[in-house]
Amino acid sequence: MVGRKRTVERRKNKRYKAVEGAYAAISPHSHKLGQIIDVSMGGLSFKYIDTSSDDTETEQNLPEETIFLSSMGYYVGDLPFKTIADYEVTNAPSFSSMKVRKRHVQFTDLSFKQLFDLDYYLRNNVSEQIEKLPQQYKS
Repeated sequence: MVGRKRTVERRKNKRYKAVEGAYAAISPHSHKLGQIIDVSMGGLSFKYIDTSSDDTETEQNLPEETIFLSSMGYYVGDLPFKTIADYEVTNAPSFSSMKVRKRHVQFTDLSFKQLFDLDYYLRNNVSEQIEKLPQQYKS
C-alpha cells in the first residue's frame, strides 16, 4: 500500500475511551485540569486549557509530582507520572483566545494500592476499548 505507514503498537496496556465527565488534574503546584480522552493501566491522555502566560515563568519551573483522576463518584489520587508529550491542539476551529493543549502521561512507580484503585477506576469509568490494530500489523 502506497502512502500508508506501518506503526508498531508499543503500549503494554489496552487503552480505553474515558466516559463523559472523567477528569485529570496535575498537582500540587499546577493549574492543569482537563477532560480525560483515553486511559489505561499504564497512563492516560487528557486535554486542558493552557492558563499560563509568558510572565508566569515560576509556575513552569515548579515540579509536577502527581496526577489525580476523578469522575462521578470515583476518585484516584496521588499517582506518580512522567510526561510523554504535551502539545497545543490546533486542528479544531476556536472562537476563543484560550489555547487547548493535550498531554500524554505515563504512570510511574505505582504502589499495590494505587494499582488496585486505578484498576477499579478503569472498570467503572471507561466506555470502550480504543480501536485495535488491523490484523496485518500484528506479529
